[in-house]
Amino acid sequence: MGENESNAARDRFRRALHGAPLQRLFDFLPGVYFVVKDCDGLVMMANQLAARLCGQESEDDMICKSDFDLFPVEQAERYVQDDRQVFETGTPIIDRVELAPDPKNAINWFVTTKLPLYDEEGEIIGLACIARNMEDDSEKVRPYAEMNKVLEHIRVHYASPIRVEDLALLASLSTGQFERNFKKTFGISPKQHLTNVRLRAASHRLLSSNDTITSIATETGFYDHSHFCRAFKKDTGFSPGDYRKRRK
Repeated sequence: MGENESNAARDRFRRALHGAPLQRLFDFLPGVYFVVKDCDGLVMMANQLAARLCGQESEDDMICKSDFDLFPVEQAERYVQDDRQVFETGTPIIDRVELAPDPKNAINWFVTTKLPLYDEEGEIIGLACIARNMEDDSEKVRPYAEMNKVLEHIRVHYASPIRVEDLALLASLSTGQFERNFKKTFGISPKQHLTNVRLRAASHRLLSSNDTITSIATETGFYDHSHFCRAFKKDTGFSPGDYRKRRK
């Protein structure tokens, strides 16, 4: 599809959306963040609460912006990956609990749902996303909140050696019980989560600095250059050097 056709399709999409009462409806729902994106990942509609969450003054400031225009790279990449899953499979994401910054830049738990949107021919033309800040829903968030100290410790100290035994102490659990509870809650082991945090930090450093790969490896908690390169390629499919060249 050429650029003119793409722009025309986007205009039709927006006109169809704004012909419905969706936007006003979500402006009246307290605590609900609402965004609609097209298949290019560009915002076509948002309520006022979502605009403030993204640091914008109004919905108009959100229109035709991507996640990379609105969020830090690591956070945007995670959102884009989720969107791509919905676009490619048509499978919605329902009530995913995740940490994200709120309008005051504090880290809070959000429950996110993403649903595909279809045209009259049954083709996916975008998605609708709603998110709720779960600060007041203690029962829903309880299993995640119990791991808050652990997650915060990893977020702050990921560059230092971290033992699973020490994380278990933070959660006031035995090592075995902690590992079971963590995997049940997040779907991955504590070690996998720690590695993921280190890889996201390293990805950011690769794109935002000219530091050597060896220094990035040691400063983000990896044992050495080889250990970092193996983990990075397993996660992204690229060596750190190739990733830097492609993304820059």
